[in-house]
Amino acid sequence: MFWFVLGLAALAIALLVAGMVKPRAAPPAMGAGPSAMGPSSSSTSQRDDAAFTPPPSAAPPAATGSRQSGNMRDASDPADDGGTTMASDAKSGRSRVSMTTQSTEIDISMETGEGEEVVDDDPTGPVARILVSAVGGTDQGKKRKHNEDAYVVLPAHSLFAIADGMGGYAAGEVASQMAVDVLKTSFEQDHFGGAPIAGLPRRGDELVRAIQSANSAILTQARENEHQQGMGTTLVAARFAPNRKRVYIAHVGDSRVYRLRDGQLHQLTTDHTLGAAGVTGPSAAKLSRAVGVFDDVEVDLSIDEPREGDHYVLCSDGLFKMVPDEKICEIIYGARSIQAAVDELIREANSRGGKDNVSVILVRVDEPDPNTFN
Repeated sequence: MFWFVLGLAALAIALLVAGMVKPRAAPPAMGAGPSAMGPSSSSTSQRDDAAFTPPPSAAPPAATGSRQSGNMRDASDPADDGGTTMASDAKSGRSRVSMTTQSTEIDISMETGEGEEVVDDDPTGPVARILVSAVGGTDQGKKRKHNEDAYVVLPAHSLFAIADGMGGYAAGEVASQMAVDVLKTSFEQDHFGGAPIAGLPRRGDELVRAIQSANSAILTQARENEHQQGMGTTLVAARFAPNRKRVYIAHVGDSRVYRLRDGQLHQLTTDHTLGAAGVTGPSAAKLSRAVGVFDDVEVDLSIDEPREGDHYVLCSDGLFKMVPDEKICEIIYGARSIQAAVDELIREANSRGGKDNVSVILVRVDEPDPNTFN
């Protein structure tokens, strides 16, 4: 009897313990459920992006703050009439650089090295092989209430650049002016920020790093000033090397560089817009890249070989959206000077409606006077 009672007691204790312990539920799968953190989650504004490195297969993280919306112009801006805007699904470029050549006479493999130019069959000479002259101009146009374009002409460094800002109110003006100011300061002080980028020619590398420095400066300014959040800018820059007979072209956005040679106007840059990616309709003009929008910016770098008699046209979209290529050629060839050509190109854009700010830099390539070096 004693053993029977003891067995019943043990059984009762076992049943009691079993009833108190509940099985642990399996953890939810990563990314499942309404609280999952995806790239479009609004909670990205609370994440420390500087400490976050996505795996190679993951999409780049959205920028913090209001920038994750992607539309870089304040909809309440009374001057907003279809100006420069950012695509809502644009993503960080992760500091990549794409390099191409615009001349069949340039062997791209001979132009690149580990951060420095490789000595090739066409090295830098002791004297200039071409002379470059440049003039720039800008105008707010007929429809916009302020000018968000900025440009710089820096003859001492054969550097020329145009920026087309965006962001609403005065923010676009701030972004574009900061971009050209940082570019100018970088070359004047011979300080470009960051380490040299392997695989790029030195002159192109310095141009790219100056643009990346402008990107950081604009982004920092926007994060520190609430009324400037959402600003950004396009940026196109051309750096000539007269002794080497090269021009290095770097750009982000839809501001362009054209080369006018033998009566033919050839676009040397590719627009970073949704339209260039095949999108049609109202969204086609929205930018897929801009300076000052994300922590990293992807810059396109190309190299061309200028010839005597060439003209290079740097411009914001206020020119090429209003003036057809044929008219641009006619004006440049018909002008008495490059200053007169720039003035006439701006007038022509305004006479055709002037729907946006318009900025133009015209660079003329000439043969050096041999007597200059005697």
